[in-house]
Amino acid sequence: MKKKMKTNKVKGDKMLEKLYENDPYKKSFEAKVLSVSNNDDKFYVKLDKTYFYPEGGGQPGDRGFIDGKEITDVFKKDNEVIHVLDQNIQEEKTVVCEIDWKRRYDLMQQHTGQHLLSAVLKNDYNLNTVGFTLSENTLRIDLDKKISKEKLNKVEYKVNSLIQKGIKIETTYPDKEELISLNLRKDPTVNKNIRVIKINGIDNSPCGGTHLNNTSELGMIKITDVTNYKGGLRVDFVCGNRALDDYNKKNNTILKLKDILSTPEDTIINEVINLMDRLDDYKNIANELNEKLLKYIAKDLINEATKIGNIKVITNIYNNFSYSNVQYLSDIICENNNNIVIFGQHDNSSARLLLAKSNNIDKLQMNEIINEPLQLINGSGGGTIDKAQGGGDYINNLDTAVERSFEIIMSKLK
Repeated sequence: MKKKMKTNKVKGDKMLEKLYENDPYKKSFEAKVLSVSNNDDKFYVKLDKTYFYPEGGGQPGDRGFIDGKEITDVFKKDNEVIHVLDQNIQEEKTVVCEIDWKRRYDLMQQHTGQHLLSAVLKNDYNLNTVGFTLSENTLRIDLDKKISKEKLNKVEYKVNSLIQKGIKIETTYPDKEELISLNLRKDPTVNKNIRVIKINGIDNSPCGGTHLNNTSELGMIKITDVTNYKGGLRVDFVCGNRALDDYNKKNNTILKLKDILSTPEDTIINEVINLMDRLDDYKNIANELNEKLLKYIAKDLINEATKIGNIKVITNIYNNFSYSNVQYLSDIICENNNNIVIFGQHDNSSARLLLAKSNNIDKLQMNEIINEPLQLINGSGGGTIDKAQGGGDYINNLDTAVERSFEIIMSKLK
């Protein structure tokens, strides 16, 4: 005989009816406000009954409205459901409550899909689900062991065939004897009033979340990514409307690539590989040309340098060079004896200062000299005796920092 479902209540200011456990398809209802408390401009509301699901068991809490006031969070505290609002609401008032149904139904699809996928993995390959993550954007499980890609494909096909069969899903509260006979997929986290989600003939799992009535409502499941994780596997997947959205997104990407590359869909990958190979060739050519260009620039800078005896001091500020080019340019210059570099470089958000010298110059310690000029750009940095660098956010002071570096170096060379 089928066991009658219970209506669960907890003790509070009055008896709270947690109706979401037995009727997850309810979209709106009326309830009485039992109490309202305020903390940090948030209002914590208790109702005499609720269909709003509180966060728990890996499933996010519901969202929606109470008398038109938006709910920003729903959670459980001391076995009571707390509804969080940004606006106050009158106590003892009868209010109209509306659940964000699109969000609720999405989470029902994802959570039910997780039960079904985990069940097939357990039943067919003895793989245990040891981790579960569900949010508005993420659905994943962590498995305790690895499985081949071929077997995982078989699991995916089987799960989708079970969806198509339209298998009934029930919520029950079995007694101890029934609980033993159910052969639960995982151990319950409570020891009384255990709620079990039954996918007929496939899975029996203790769970407090909201679920579908039939596997056909899942539409489909698609595994989107698999990675090694802690000796097992991490499996990302999507269900129902998320699977359709994922398909549309990826299909649109393929269609755009097809147009951009002017190639049939089945040759897109080969065309991209060919383009990447050509791009690597172009990068190598560009790098060679860039090195030659920097060497010519270095030669010109050395010829135009300020001379102090046999030492040449090269200063410049760049706003159209990458900092990596500036560094490479200083290295080229300082490979030769008797050269000192004072370079500034900036973009829209930061300024950088670089001081370097040939290693045959003994009088200077660049890591000490740079400290004062860096303060002018509100920066910090460090380095070695031969090369020091740092960055800050006072871009307009970069000229002054370069000039101050030049002054300090000149004073030490005299």
